[in-house]
Amino acid sequence: MMRDLTIRKNSASAGRKYTSHTTTSNQTGFGVGGTSKNQKGLRRRDVTPSRAYVGGGLCAGGGDRYVALRKSEQDLELANYLLAQPSDSTFNTSNSAPSSPQKNYEQEQMKRMMRVKSAGNLTDAGEDDRILCYKKNMAPLPAVGHLNQAKVLYSTCVQPASTVKKSTRHIPQQPERVLDAPELKDDYYMNIIDWSSCGVVAVALSFTLYLWNADSGEIQILFELDETNEMNLITSVKWSLDGKFLAVGFKDGSLKLYDPHRVPPPNGKLELRTMKPPRQSRNGVLGWRGAVVSAGYQSGQVIHHDVRIPNHIIGIWEGHDREVVGLHWSHNQTKLASGSGDNTVRVWDDSRIGSTTSESLFVLDEHVGSVRAVQFCNFKSSLLATGGGMQCKTIKLWNVNSGQLLKSIDTGSAVNGIIFNSDYKEMMSAHACGKLVIWKHPNYTEIAKLSGHAPERAISIVQSPCGQFVMTAGGDEALRTWHPFKVDKSTHQLAQRSKMFNSLTIR
Repeated sequence: MMRDLTIRKNSASAGRKYTSHTTTSNQTGFGVGGTSKNQKGLRRRDVTPSRAYVGGGLCAGGGDRYVALRKSEQDLELANYLLAQPSDSTFNTSNSAPSSPQKNYEQEQMKRMMRVKSAGNLTDAGEDDRILCYKKNMAPLPAVGHLNQAKVLYSTCVQPASTVKKSTRHIPQQPERVLDAPELKDDYYMNIIDWSSCGVVAVALSFTLYLWNADSGEIQILFELDETNEMNLITSVKWSLDGKFLAVGFKDGSLKLYDPHRVPPPNGKLELRTMKPPRQSRNGVLGWRGAVVSAGYQSGQVIHHDVRIPNHIIGIWEGHDREVVGLHWSHNQTKLASGSGDNTVRVWDDSRIGSTTSESLFVLDEHVGSVRAVQFCNFKSSLLATGGGMQCKTIKLWNVNSGQLLKSIDTGSAVNGIIFNSDYKEMMSAHACGKLVIWKHPNYTEIAKLSGHAPERAISIVQSPCGQFVMTAGGDEALRTWHPFKVDKSTHQLAQRSKMFNSLTIR
């Protein structure tokens, strides 16, 4: 037996070293020599192997190589180990060797382990042992409210991250920050907050104008006026498009221009200039178009002031019968929408900005209440949203190219402000009930509702330059900053890159 095992071991070594033109042995399973069959059985091969290909190899899959396969029943390593042990070894398997029951148990265990290793098995279980048993509906049900944290860690996705469809995002129900705003006027006909493109918020609290830097949190008082003079009441504020200049309207109708970074000369005026309308009338809403400030007045007029020239009034539009309370220039600066207490919205063309006229492109008269919320969409230039007051309580969507009413949404509460978000293609509205509602384009279904300033009403709503944050002013004398449009940085960069690529044209 020892001789036979030794030969088999040497044959295995030979099989690994000499691999050219081998055949198999019925006894050992290894290749012996380099022979190949002919019609009579075996044939003699050349002493020097030929480089030429010899067809009809013996390998089942073709080719001229054979790699020996070790069968699990051979137990070569176990046999070699047992032969190399002394006769009095614990692992002596001879029937004549004296042994105790304990040693017999140890022998069986060690032989079992060695067989596992030599056979390449994955377990030392017996042939009749059941390792895995698959049954249906045997796992216990999780407890109510259980959240599987590992599901997030070990779940996989077939698609790359950039192409995965976004699930419904989390919209925080609580504000990021709350600022006290004592003496904030709860007035439907005043627009007293605005967020500049440089990240500075202008807030008018009665006779004092504050500047709040959203990045640093720094608060600055731009000016304070005499409270005994009622005409000093601040009724509207609006930043220029570049964020460098601030236009401020007052109850007497005057319009003042400020540069917050300018240091006034000794005994000099803080404002750059003061512009007054032809007649005294409250200035409740402002809008910039380049260097021209468009102002809506209590008289129903929209007056355009060019801040660069001494004779600043360059045009007057007189279409409305009652006070202008909503005003917004389109993002391409070609159309102006004005909302009024006469329940109408007028759309004006910029070509008439230098004239006195009462002719507008369209008169939108579907509202049954005053219209304060007027906003052009920033991702669809032909879309205009308008919101009605207490008697109307609807948001209406219009095509400003044709004047057609596209959709009417019953909100159940007066609409005091509207903004659009281009990243998610959504609309957000502020209401007299104090709620803030987010609507999804293009069907404008409600996807979220924030408590806002309830039970007091949300007077105004403005958007940060990045589009992710909004600030609301409420009747509870508080300013609340919200983060409803948080954007993933990688997704935003991919969208910007795609947008830039699509804008390239071959000239």
